[in-house]
Order: sequence, then C-alpha cells, then structure tokens
Amino acid sequence: MPLNPALNDDSLLHSLDHTEELRDRALLRMQNYQQQATRYYDRKVRNRRFELYDLVSKKVHDFTKPEHAGKFGFHWEGPFRITKIIKPGVYELDDCHGNPLPRPWNSMNLRRFYT
Repeated sequence: MPLNPALNDDSLLHSLDHTEELRDRALLRMQNYQQQATRYYDRKVRNRRFELYDLVSKKVHDFTKPEHAGKFGFHWEGPFRITKIIKPGVYELDDCHGNPLPRPWNSMNLRRFYT
C-alpha cells in the first residue's frame, strides 16, 4: 500500500473530529447515568428524623472498632441522647453520663435505641 501524505492528514483530522464527538457523547451518557442513579437513590432513601432527647445508637465504623472485634464485633453502640438538632438530619449527642461526643452525627449513622 503506497503512502499518501494528503490522505493521511485528512484521515487524522477526521479522526480528531470524531474523537471530540465521541467524548461529547460519552459525557452526555455519563451525566444521564448519574442523574438516574441520583433519582433512584433519592427515591429509596429513608430519612430518619429524631426529636430532642431521643435515645439513639450510633454506627461503629471500621476505624473505631477494637482490633480483636473481628466480624462478630458490635455494629452499633449506645445509647446516646440527642442534645441538639443542628439541622434536619444532623445531631449532637451525649453519652449516658452526660459527656458530649466530639462531633455532630448524621442521621444515616444513627438509629433509634429501644429500651
């Protein structure tokens, strides 16, 4: 096959134009997928609302678990009392001795404590 520089240049330019079009299409597909995922999540999420002085348990995260806990360790700890509602879904907690926890907690990491 003989080399044709003019045909090569045309092919490269067409390829570059086509690449931009492919990128634009991929971006649109990605944005569409993200919007669908957001709609699905928003439809399925359960908002947990708590009142002042409710008793709640908080989730034990992997980085706060004791080393020997393993997979049979506790997943929730508590009870804790809600002392302040910062905004809907964000709460400040105290332990049962009245000591405040160092940071606010999101309602996704809390659940009602039943006595």
